[in-house]
Amino acid sequence: MTKNKNIVIAIDGPAGSGKSSVAREVAKRMGLQYIDSGALYRAITLYVLEKSGESFTPEDVCRYLNTIHLEQVFNADGSCTTICNGIDVSEKIRSETIASHIGKISDIVEVRHFVNARMREWARDHSIIVDGRDIGTVVFPDAIIKIYLDASVDERAKRRALEYSLKGKDVDRDELKTQIRLRDEQDMKREFGALKKSDDAIYLDTSNITQNEVVQSIYSLINTKIQYC
Repeated sequence: MTKNKNIVIAIDGPAGSGKSSVAREVAKRMGLQYIDSGALYRAITLYVLEKSGESFTPEDVCRYLNTIHLEQVFNADGSCTTICNGIDVSEKIRSETIASHIGKISDIVEVRHFVNARMREWARDHSIIVDGRDIGTVVFPDAIIKIYLDASVDERAKRRALEYSLKGKDVDRDELKTQIRLRDEQDMKREFGALKKSDDAIYLDTSNITQNEVVQSIYSLINTKIQYC
């Protein structure tokens, strides 16, 4: 996009800060390829569980990496299709079973290297926007724009409660807050791929602004940066 050179936009932040929805909307507006890094780890988790069940070992996971091929397609409607070995797994990877095991998979350093290499490969062919927790610090330290999205625990619990409500589930808001705090602590203390704000990242607190306002801010930042590249 800049003088025939592909660009990378990195968006990091804690769970529930709005990274994915914002990144998808920016991608739609700017013609970028959106990469859902979390879905890639979920796809690997699904593959491992189908192969070994819940009794897998790190050695099993590393062995399976040699037989996994991942693809992602960003659709015109803003959705992202994740494909593992030619099979669309976009729906299956959203199960509670996957959610309960993904942490053990994504903490394996070989898995992180595998996913990071795949994303860097895509970045050679496309201008991309990626969200995660170590995109600007580890995966793409030279990204043209780095954003760290944040929101208060109260606001993130409110958003999560709304998500559950739309699915017909009633949840305790205080319990959600406890879970969010625990998740933040775990993510910041992970040995590999820890949640961390890059020193040169732009900090945006989304607690009291709309998604559209966040998208517009990032859109403007990218356009301004591109003009000087």
